[in-house]
Parts: sequence; C-alpha cells; structure tokens
Amino acid sequence: MSLLYDTLYLISNAFLLPALIGVLAVFAYASLLAGEFWGEWADARFNRQLLNEFYGGPPTLERFLQFSWRGWYRRFAQAARKLHSLPALAEKDVAGIEHDMQSVVDRLGLVARIGPILGLIGTLIPLQPALAGLARGDMQAMGLNLQIGFTTTVLGLIAGGAGFVLAVIHRGMNRRTLDEFHFLLDIWLSGDAYEADFYAAKGGLLEEDQPSDAAPGRQSFGR
Repeated sequence: MSLLYDTLYLISNAFLLPALIGVLAVFAYASLLAGEFWGEWADARFNRQLLNEFYGGPPTLERFLQFSWRGWYRRFAQAARKLHSLPALAEKDVAGIEHDMQSVVDRLGLVARIGPILGLIGTLIPLQPALAGLARGDMQAMGLNLQIGFTTTVLGLIAGGAGFVLAVIHRGMNRRTLDEFHFLLDIWLSGDAYEADFYAAKGGLLEEDQPSDAAPGRQSFGR
C-alpha cells in the first residue's frame, strides 16, 4: 500500500511544474485577448457611427463601399465587392467571417474553463508537502508551498473570469454584427424588394425628396 501511495504522490508531483507553466501561459493569453478586445471594441464604436451615417441615405452596396470600415466590417466590405460577379463566393466569405468570430468566442470559453482547472491543480499538489511540513514543524516549507498554491489559484481564477466575461461580451457584439451583415446582404441580393420596407421603417422620404412618379424615380438598393 505504501508503494501505491508513493507512486500516486510522484505522479501528482510530476504535474506541478506543467500546471504552473500552464497557468502562466493561460494568464498571458487572457491578457493578450483582453488587449485585442479593447481594439475590437473601439472598432465597433467607430463602425456604429459610420452605420448611422450610412443609414442616413439609401443603403446601396456602392455607398457602403465608400466608407472606411474597420475590423470585421472591413472584411465584410471586401467580401461584398464580390456580389456583382460571384454572389455565392461573397456569401462564403461572410460565412468565413462568422466562423472566425465564433473561433474567438471558443478560445475565450476555453480560457474560462482551463484557467480555474489549472489553478486548482496547482493548488492541490503543494498542499501535501505543506501539510507534511506542518507535521514536521517546518513552517518555512509549509508557507512556501501554500504561497505557490494560493498564487496559482488566484492567477487561474483571474484568467478564467476574464475569459468568461470577454466571451459573453464578444458573443453579444458578434451577434449584432452578424445580424447587420445578413440584413445588408438581403437588401443587396434582393434588389428593389426591400426598398419600400426600408423607407417605411425610416418614416418615408422627405416631402421634397419624394419623386412625382414613385416607380421610375426610386433608386435601386441592389446591384
């Protein structure tokens, strides 16, 4: 039985160093993702302002391509340029954008799960030598092992909490952005089909802008 205990102890101790390295790596990666988030958040605010200006007039593809978009909207504009020649390829590119957005959320979700797990592993492993040091009266060894364990827990929880919060925020931002992309694609691929509905939602044209003959005077939203 003693041999079994010693074997389990050696195996568990072998994971201490990888757990500590893993916690540091996850914490560094979470910090990197947090920095990228602030850049994406700034791009989202900038794009939202451009969208308000864009929807001030007819939401045509040509007008959309005239704006200086950032982030995901820049990739969407590059994909939208293919609508004239290869609509299916443009939709495929938009699907690729959606996949990349989901990949960011998945990575954040992985950080949210892995961080606390590694922190718990890095906490439990030093507890045995800490308790052994307490039994021997070696308070210095006990304090050192407890310090390693608690520090690992804190870093793991910070990384996991940051990953969870960023994943929730990213999920909401991405959902809103994708809804906008699909709405614009529906307009551009449907030609005049959405024109009346769009102007009805905007409250109609100003009186001086209304054409005398509605059908010929309207500007197409499509290609």
